[in-house]
Amino acid sequence: MNSLQDLQITPLIAPGWLGILAVISVALILVLIAMRLHGGVWRAAMMALLLVGLIAPQFTNQSHEKLSDIILVLADRSDSQKLGTRTAQTDRAIEALHRQYDADPDIDLRIEDIPGTTETDMFAPLDRLLAGIPRERLAGVIMITDGQVHDVPAGLQLNAPLHVLITGSRDERDRRLQMRQNVNYGIVGKNAEFLVEAMDPDLPPGTPIDVTLLQEDGTVLQFTLPANQKSSVTIPITHAGPVLAELRMPALADEADASNNRLILETTGVRDRLRVLLLSGEPHPGERAWRNLLRADPGVDLVHFTILRPPEKGDDTPINELALIPFPIRDLFEVRLKQFDLVIFDRYQMRGVLPVQYLDKVVDYVRGGGAALVVAGPEYVAPDGLSNTVLGDMMPVTATGRVLEQAFIPKVNDVGRLHPVSSAIAGPRLGPHKWGHWYRQIETRQTGAQAMTVMTGINDLPLLTLSRVGDGRAAILTSDQMWLWQRGHDGGGPIAELLRRLSHWLMKEPALEENTIETSRSADGAALNLIWRKIGADPQTATALDPVTSRAIQAPFTRQPDQTWQASIPIKQHGLIRVTARDADGKSQTALHVDRDALTSERRNTTSTEEILEDIVTRNNGYMGRIEDGLPSLRQVTANEKWHGSNWAGMVKTNSYRTLIGTTTSLLPLPALAIAGIILCLFGWRRETR
Repeated sequence: MNSLQDLQITPLIAPGWLGILAVISVALILVLIAMRLHGGVWRAAMMALLLVGLIAPQFTNQSHEKLSDIILVLADRSDSQKLGTRTAQTDRAIEALHRQYDADPDIDLRIEDIPGTTETDMFAPLDRLLAGIPRERLAGVIMITDGQVHDVPAGLQLNAPLHVLITGSRDERDRRLQMRQNVNYGIVGKNAEFLVEAMDPDLPPGTPIDVTLLQEDGTVLQFTLPANQKSSVTIPITHAGPVLAELRMPALADEADASNNRLILETTGVRDRLRVLLLSGEPHPGERAWRNLLRADPGVDLVHFTILRPPEKGDDTPINELALIPFPIRDLFEVRLKQFDLVIFDRYQMRGVLPVQYLDKVVDYVRGGGAALVVAGPEYVAPDGLSNTVLGDMMPVTATGRVLEQAFIPKVNDVGRLHPVSSAIAGPRLGPHKWGHWYRQIETRQTGAQAMTVMTGINDLPLLTLSRVGDGRAAILTSDQMWLWQRGHDGGGPIAELLRRLSHWLMKEPALEENTIETSRSADGAALNLIWRKIGADPQTATALDPVTSRAIQAPFTRQPDQTWQASIPIKQHGLIRVTARDADGKSQTALHVDRDALTSERRNTTSTEEILEDIVTRNNGYMGRIEDGLPSLRQVTANEKWHGSNWAGMVKTNSYRTLIGTTTSLLPLPALAIAGIILCLFGWRRETR
């Protein structure tokens, strides 16, 4: 602590008025001198004393306290720092700093651990720390990191040295797969082409590297990629929604990190256009509901035919005056049938227009992956109705032949509350729905193990029933009066949402899949959690394949309060993991889990490097060196000296201090000023009286 005295003035009046009085006093003194009046000296001394008193000079006793210099240390604790001996090197460097500075009262050592799981940000925390300290006290910044920093700014002016200590080893080897061009979307039925690079700094460009491609369906492809060159890898887009594949490259025995030897190829499959064939047996109000719904969807191409007369019926009307066109039976059901994603039979009746053998083609089309929907009216159970054909046999319900004519309100049953087609419109479980009445329903009974009735009508009879048939799907609505909801009769109902979801489920929209399996990582990352929203038999076991060893790991399902089933599979390996869930009936369902943290910046390149931080360290006059070569000696330097050398790093002496203000002593206390004034007046009076 240093003590000193400062002379200060604290004028009793405004400086402007003080200046005016000084000028007047000087003028009067000059007049007195020029006139040589008796007592002029005493009058001049009195005026000078008065001016000094108005200035009020005083001494201030001050004490200056030396402040410590601040050294900021940022220790990289990201995931890449856990490789090899990097953590030990970091701890050793921090221990050396503690030994040197903990006992030094002139140094304030502040150490901050910087975590990172997806990327390493060192400069954002540095800005935060700098905002909390006086910049004039900053002696220097030390970063301890492997050099893989992802937020290096374009410019940084610390007015203090930035030193970087690099962990890891300069001879580390890390081959990795790098995505060079991703594919966000692709058309279903085509291939997605990714641009990737198999990087190995120790191999000359073009050297073949063996890789493995694991596709969604379990297919494994083996091929080679040229080292350190961009290459094309394609995967088929077999369905709408997320499409995944994993590219793997074998790890080396001395490789620092093998996690980036795997690359997830992910895109989203979209259908070019959804093609729907709508066949109406006769004009009726419900026909417009389907036409308006499908035409309102810009992603749907609708082909609509209404059969108004059988082909054998003829008259003499000229062809160019007919409002009808010939029904292109062969073109639709032999040539173009597989081009449609959905075929709807809306109150269709076998009136000799469509030969029976063509219904066999529709059944084959559905079993091969297509979709069919039947909207049943009274004609469905007529002698020439669809219930007596192979198409009726394929439906998930069997008609009894009765047509029920009475008012009822459609309702969503327990299965429908779980199924995505109807769950969105289910409403509250308790209390009546505010939906309008329907007045006709075909009596049916649910048949088939794959049948799922999601809505019921009169006496809880099946109203809307869905089914999977082979690789395709089928559904039947056993009432033709859905148009009443569209017209708003008796309050209407959510017909547009129901029909939209129904048609898109039939066309295999991934978001509307029932029995979906959701996967997620546990909080500690050591297990894979599964949630199975199951309709039908209870789940039994879940099986996952380890992405590295391909070992099967099993876990049981347990029922949850929200009626879902949950399983936790202990699997630590990250990547693309195939999960298989099996129920009590022996049926299984598969799902894919992808750990996207394997794609983060933190894992893309884990090689210890000096290149990323080299420029910004140079611009801030700092030292950069590897800890494996030895820690630099730390010394204090002045702001005008060199801040680093080949084996040392300097910390700037800031000479910052805090001023402690003590007592104040007036040069002319008021009593002394009054006494001096009286004495001067007496001497002046005595001089003038002589």
